[in-house]
Amino acid sequence: MDSKTNNCVLIIDNEPSMLCRILSPLYLIKTARNGETGLQMAQKYDIDLIVLDLGLEDITGYEVLTELKRDEKTKNIPVISVTGSEAKGDEIRALTNGAIDYIRKPFVAEIVILRVGIHVKMLTQMRMIERFSLTDGLTGVNNRRCFDQQIEIEWNRSSRNGTWLSLLMMDIDYFKTFNDKYGHLNGDAALKTVANVLVNTVRRGSDYVFRWGGEEFAIILPETPAEGARTVAENIRENIAATSIIFSGNSTNVTASIGASAIIPQPSGYPFGVDEFCETVDKALYKAKELGRNKVVMA
Repeated sequence: MDSKTNNCVLIIDNEPSMLCRILSPLYLIKTARNGETGLQMAQKYDIDLIVLDLGLEDITGYEVLTELKRDEKTKNIPVISVTGSEAKGDEIRALTNGAIDYIRKPFVAEIVILRVGIHVKMLTQMRMIERFSLTDGLTGVNNRRCFDQQIEIEWNRSSRNGTWLSLLMMDIDYFKTFNDKYGHLNGDAALKTVANVLVNTVRRGSDYVFRWGGEEFAIILPETPAEGARTVAENIRENIAATSIIFSGNSTNVTASIGASAIIPQPSGYPFGVDEFCETVDKALYKAKELGRNKVVMA
């Protein structure tokens, strides 16, 4: 039998013991004996797959499935439905409501293991593809596509919660001159070094570093007011200037210009929407360049 993985399976079932015995040697298991608890656990924990009994006693499995697919946090968790009914209508209804597969009782352990395993493997492959599509191949940080997705998510979250959202945009100073002098391969080494400085300087798990394009990077700082953004920006600027770019037995240093701003987004989108916010920060970056580079300018 395969060794246990780190994938977490949530079993929502009035009597989860049989499924636990079958699946616990392979996965991390969490259980809920009713629908309400199951919905709460799906929200609270990092769940990879849900096995859902349609015949729950408090609310029906169909209602749980509907709620899971309605909620932004849980809608993408794959759900395998379970029932002891022989009616084909149950299977059709579950699949129509968003289940990805269907297992009948009484359980055949080999079938349960195979069906859950297929979907966990598919999920792992999809996550790997998504991760590659959202990661910059050179530096290993998030890419522009990921930025476009994440800034919308954080903007909407800050708007709902009435919290600050800060954004930094950073450019390596005179990077074209660096490439002309040292060559593009060594320019790549500089980009990797700067990206590493950014990741090590921006330490909160809720913060995000992106390669915007070329020698430009962006940093999203949720729940961070203007002074916090300025502090992070100054730390980044100082750390980049103090870090040597090592290549071909030589070393040199680069500096960076940074534009920054903070806002509490309004649900109405007034006076700024997310595009205007990004444009404002970009203008602050160019102002930092106009003022002589190696500076931080707050919009």
